[in-house]
Amino acid sequence: MEDKLRILKIIVEEDGFTNAAEKLYKTQPSISRDIKYLEEKYQIKIFEKTRKQIILTEAGRELYDYACQLTILDEQLKVRINQHKEEIQGDFVIGTSHTFGQSMLLDLTIYLQTKYPKLHIHINVYNSADIISKLKDYSIDLGIIEKPIQDEKITSEVLTKDKLMLVKNKKIKDNLNDIRCYVRETGSGIRYYQDMLLQQHQLTSRKVVINDNQLILELVKQNMGYTILSNFSIKSHDEPYITTQELNLNRNFFIVSNNGRYKTHKYHTIINEIKTYEFK
Repeated sequence: MEDKLRILKIIVEEDGFTNAAEKLYKTQPSISRDIKYLEEKYQIKIFEKTRKQIILTEAGRELYDYACQLTILDEQLKVRINQHKEEIQGDFVIGTSHTFGQSMLLDLTIYLQTKYPKLHIHINVYNSADIISKLKDYSIDLGIIEKPIQDEKITSEVLTKDKLMLVKNKKIKDNLNDIRCYVRETGSGIRYYQDMLLQQHQLTSRKVVINDNQLILELVKQNMGYTILSNFSIKSHDEPYITTQELNLNRNFFIVSNNGRYKTHKYHTIINEIKTYEFK
């Protein structure tokens, strides 16, 4: 529809069907059909009957003015979109796993907010399964998870790595199989690795499920059991109470997105910032 109005505008400005056809690289019968379509749609006559010059009827003049207004609005829209491209602003929602959200995302968020002061970042902490679900229903813009994912609707790329550690209280002298092991809930990224490593090391302790890494670490510090956590979850103030053992497994964090989502300039900018950020 907009194309036909644009053709009307060019016919008037080029003073005839022949000149307009040449400018548009179309045939004269083709643009005549477009004008006929407009006349039938609006039940009007656009041009007066004359062979010497293009004369608009009163209704044709109104339609031409409307076509001119559309052109102006189109140009204004282009300017606004380009302004948005230049300035990163508005809301952006990130769904993150517990480990990444609690230990690594704060510095990244501060960096992004400082560089783009009009950007409003929302951080929601979920387990990996929930992040995938919320990506698919467009509740979040981007996800960061702790385990591999194979889903034709989701794009997954390695973002950074961490090390998994067996963490216990310094006072523990018992066989680990005689005390409880704190693990995350099924569906979380780290639970995938906790189960794998417990089996590899033949640890058959009774599992106690808690859906918060910091609470798990506090219980271990109080000599209530042991766990397997990321090295990023352990801070300097935890070290007087615990001992750690590397389990010879480097784990990837993955940045995940919905394949079907329209990727704006803002989206690509933030993704590139996250990918190139040096996590510590």
